[in-house]
Parts: sequence; structure tokens; C-alpha cells
Amino acid sequence: MKFNYKTEALSLKRKGLTDERVIKDLIDFKEKNPHLLKKTLPCEMYDKINLMCRKYMDRLARFEVDYDFLVDEEAFKNVAVCALESAPFLHSQVIRNPITPYWRVADYNVNEFVFAEEVEDLEKAKKEFFSRQIPLKSNIQFNIGLFYHQGKTYILFIWNHMCMDGGGFKAFWSDFCKAYSDYVLNGISPVSFSAGSRKYTEVYKDMDPAFRKKAKKQIANISPRDKHRFPFKNNNVEKDVVIVSRKIPKEYFDKAVAYTKSQGGTVNDLLVASYIDSLKKVADFNSEESISVSCATDLRRHIKDLSTIGYTNHVSFSHCAVERMGNNLKETLSIVAKKTKELKADEFMGLHGIPLLNFAYKSMIYAQAEPIVKLFYRNPTLSVSNVGKIDTAAFSLANNKPFSAFVAGAAKNKPCAVMTALSINGDLSVSICLRGNKNDEAILEKFFTEYEKNIKSF
Repeated sequence: MKFNYKTEALSLKRKGLTDERVIKDLIDFKEKNPHLLKKTLPCEMYDKINLMCRKYMDRLARFEVDYDFLVDEEAFKNVAVCALESAPFLHSQVIRNPITPYWRVADYNVNEFVFAEEVEDLEKAKKEFFSRQIPLKSNIQFNIGLFYHQGKTYILFIWNHMCMDGGGFKAFWSDFCKAYSDYVLNGISPVSFSAGSRKYTEVYKDMDPAFRKKAKKQIANISPRDKHRFPFKNNNVEKDVVIVSRKIPKEYFDKAVAYTKSQGGTVNDLLVASYIDSLKKVADFNSEESISVSCATDLRRHIKDLSTIGYTNHVSFSHCAVERMGNNLKETLSIVAKKTKELKADEFMGLHGIPLLNFAYKSMIYAQAEPIVKLFYRNPTLSVSNVGKIDTAAFSLANNKPFSAFVAGAAKNKPCAVMTALSINGDLSVSICLRGNKNDEAILEKFFTEYEKNIKSF
């Protein structure tokens, strides 16, 4: 399909692209990738799962990256338009068709999703930004706050979780940073974004044929039943978004990680063990009680070249179900590490249940499939999602590495409480995002006070 160059150039200018050379190069890029010209796009399997999960959360993911310099607003917006043109689902409406939902590509202007301003009250600006909503019928599913404060730039993101998970965002922002840097420093047009497939089947493509055949037969995904909850006073669905977090400095986190590894554990084991021990203290659980915490598992580990896939979700959950919580943090850590090793002995960890989900969505119309899937889907009540260590070189903007970062998942409905974590420059950042009230916020603050004490105790 060929463009009417003049018409397309005018369209890109209306969207906010100001660089004539970039307009030409972007048109050439889209001509070479004809799937970017489609007016509708299919909702992939993970898109449908996250659409279903609107029952349990606000389906909006949140991220923040901070830089000790002033980002060039015009250049940033030019790159941002190129990013959305390379990933058209980001500027699409979600059409909840009863047969099969799909993305309907929509028109937009860059100022509708990049909000740049100098702010005096930074914390207030962050809170307001992370509390915003992105309706399914919005023409843009991805918002960016470009906040300038005291010579620094704080970049905030909120997006429809149907679009991508934390791993997908890391790939997106790495590509964005490279495109921005090449554009600002070397004058290279920012048209190097991934335009690969978003299908869940990409996770199987690099597997050995015999392993792939077995992986596609992993129908069952049995999650343990567990009645443990955060001690919220009620499970009402609240309107307000509550985000509680802690940042633990490198000097403490390093010692905690060193001890964990000396005992044969992993960073994730440390995060989960501290989660269990902190919850035990605030909820007054007995040390001999069993508990199950779900852990997000990134399935991209099965894909050899991540640059070949699009920005999407490739995540599953494993269940760290331990028979007892332990008397103290170090004992809990030992118990969790042992359980994790058992889970990792399963070569199909994280792959269970995916073929069954796909069968459900393929064999029925969506209006039938969603209630059926809900019957068997068990939304994790206690969960930890570790985004991992941030590669500051990959997140560098024009040779400026970020000095801090923050992640908060979707705002969950009570009683669900998912702790999201990342580390950057050696510091640990943890948070829980909840639809809650002041009482719930106080309980989460108490939880993170215990969590911080735990990590610092090493």
C-alpha cells in the first residue's frame, strides 16, 4: 500500500510532528511495514486476559524514570509521535465486540498524551498523574508526564495494561531512549521502534521442537487456595487510587542480597520472604501457618532475540506456597528459597495453563469465553512482581543516565495486594497500588515500615 505523501505528511503534522526530515523517514518506515497502516488490530490473547481483569483492578500500569537534566520537549514529542506510529495499538480504542474485541486505530495529537510542565509541587503532580484514568474508548492508551522541577526531569508513564507488562515497557523505553539519543546527538530520525508480533505464541518460537510440543500441552495451572489477606477493614471497591512505597538505599539492599545469595537464595526470594514476614507481623499470623504468594514470571526468557517481538504482555505466575511462614525473616527466607528451587525444577514453570486460555478464547465467542474463563481464573490475592534491575545505560537519554526509577502496577481491588519492585543504581524500590481509603493506606504504610526494617536488618 502506497501513501499519498502530501496527505500523510499533513496528518503527521496535525499529530504534532514538527521535523520535515523525520516526517519523510517515518512515511518510508510505515511503507516498509504495511501492517502499521491497518485501521483495526486484533486483541491478542493477553490483551483479552487483561480486559477481563478490569473486574479486579483499574488495568493501568505505572512507571517513573528520573533524570538530572532538562529533556528537550520538542525533540521528546517528535520521538513520542514516532513511537506511537510504530505501535498503533497505543493510539487505538478498545472495541468490546461480543464476537471478538479489537483495537480501532484512532487519530490523536501529541499534546493529548505527552503533558509537559514546570511543577512546583512535584509530589502533588505525581499523585494526580498516577490517579488519572484511561478509558477503554480513549483514542490513546498511553500517557506521559514530562515534569520539570529544580533542573531535573521526572518522566511518568501510565498505560492500559492490555498494551504491555513491565517487561514490555522496559523494551519500549529502551527503544525510546535510543531513538531520542540518536535523534538529539546524531540527527538520526527516530524510526527504530519495534514493530514485531504481539502474539502470545512468540514465546514458543525458539523452543526445541520436542520441548515446544510438550509446552503446548501444559493445560492445567492449579493455583493453591489461600485465605490469608491484608487486614483491611472491608473489601469494598473504592474509587481512590492509593500508592504506598518505600525506597531502600543501596548500602542496606546490597547487604541483604549478599546474605541471601550466601544462603543459596535469589533476590526474588528475598523480596517474597520479606513480603511474607512483614504481612505476618501486621496481620498477626501464626509462624506455623502455611501461605501462598504468587510471583510474576517473565516468559521472555524463552525468546532468544527480544528485538523481534512487539511491545506486549508475556507474563505468567508461579505460586510460592510454603507450609509454614517461619519464626523470623531468615527462617522464612530459607523456606522460600527451598520452595523456589522446587518450582524451578519444573522446566515448564510459567507455561502451565496458557494453552487452555488460548483454547477458551479461540473456541468460543468473547461474550461466552469471558465468563467461562472467570469461573476458572483465580486472581492472586497476595502477589509479588519484580521488574528487576534497571539497565541505566539502556535508559540513558542523550548520555544522561537516570538517577532514580519507580514502578507501581495496576490499582487492585481489595483484598488483592500486589507488591511491585525494581532496583536502580543499587537502590530497591517497592510499592503497592490499591483502590483504597485512608485506613487501607495506613495499613500499607505499617506493612512497608516492617518491610524496610526487614531489608535493613541484614
